[in-house]
Amino acid sequence: MKRTLLVFSALTAFVAPAIAPAVAQAQQAEIQDRDGRRGDTRARREQRQEPQTQPPRQPRQDRTDRRQDRREDRRQDRQDRRGDRRDDRQDRRQDRREDRGDRRQDRGENRQDRWGDRRDNRQDRRENRQDRREDRRDNRQDRREDRQDRREDRREWRQDRREDRYENRRDRRDYREFRRSWSRDNWRRDWDRRHRSDWWRGNRSFRGYTGVRVGFYFAPNYGYYSVPRQYWGRRWSEGDYLPSIFWRYQLNDYRTYGLGFPPQGTRWVYVDNHIYLIDEYDGYIIEVVYDFWRW
Repeated sequence: MKRTLLVFSALTAFVAPAIAPAVAQAQQAEIQDRDGRRGDTRARREQRQEPQTQPPRQPRQDRTDRRQDRREDRRQDRQDRRGDRRDDRQDRRQDRREDRGDRRQDRGENRQDRWGDRRDNRQDRRENRQDRREDRRDNRQDRREDRQDRREDRREWRQDRREDRYENRRDRRDYREFRRSWSRDNWRRDWDRRHRSDWWRGNRSFRGYTGVRVGFYFAPNYGYYSVPRQYWGRRWSEGDYLPSIFWRYQLNDYRTYGLGFPPQGTRWVYVDNHIYLIDEYDGYIIEVVYDFWRW
């Protein structure tokens, strides 16, 4: 404790003399500021107490002259504006007169143009009437020719129909002769008596045949082929027309299977495990052999 007191006393002895001049200067500056503010306050008070002096008034005659000058200036301005308005009116009237003259001239030219256009339109209408009359004559002639052509077409169509009927009658005679010489029931009886139900096994024409496939038919010597959905599993009878997609699968060795000789213009074709005798022209079914082989 004693040591601390000794250290504090030593510091005070050294610092106090150094701080004393700075403190004295600060006090002196504060006193000067106070004196300056007091002097300013006194000056403002003296200025307020001084009497206010007014500027000297100008003589009344000068004011009257100025007013008179201003009035003269206004009158002159009014006169100038009136003169300008008169000039503008004159210019506008002149412009209107010129515009009227130009409009009259344009109206005259427009009338002449309209009269010329009317004459041209009348002439065009006359020409159009003449063209319509010629078109009517041409149309009448065309209608006459069309009627004549239709009559000739009817004659030719009737002749063709007669020829088709004659050919159909002749074909039907051939079909009747074929049915007289070949019977499906007799063929089935003789074929079943001489062959077993699995006669097709080991036949080279049935190579690759593995049974029924959905959406496919098998044709000997051709193999499997895709069938449209609407035709798969369907049977046709005599008098029906076989779709053309089956005409290509023709049976050529009909003698091997004991089938009758197809008349001219006909063929035997495979459809699933059935055989159809059809007309090559339109696919008309003449004869059918169902279940030619069985799995």
